[in-house]
Amino acid sequence: MIFFLGKDLLKDGLKTYFAKYKFKNTELKDFIAELAAAAKRAGMSIDFEAWSDSWLTKAGCASIKIDYDRDAASGVISNLKLVQTPYNIENTPENRLRR
Repeated sequence: MIFFLGKDLLKDGLKTYFAKYKFKNTELKDFIAELAAAAKRAGMSIDFEAWSDSWLTKAGCASIKIDYDRDAASGVISNLKLVQTPYNIENTPENRLRR
């Protein structure tokens, strides 16, 4: 999460969350709301509901693939990209057999 938000924004969101909900019961939506408020104060627009839905409430791990271009003669790699895609539980062999 620190790589997604940055250290300062995460610290701000956590600080306000713990101060606001000290000695109280909370739900995920409360935490997400405080992170969204911290992002808004920092001038960022992040859809934390969509993020929490895909990262915290869905089963499975994301897939990471490396895409790159390589010069055939020299072997030098250029244009390196990590491509992340969400885990698709519907397309697993176990779920395909259930249909």
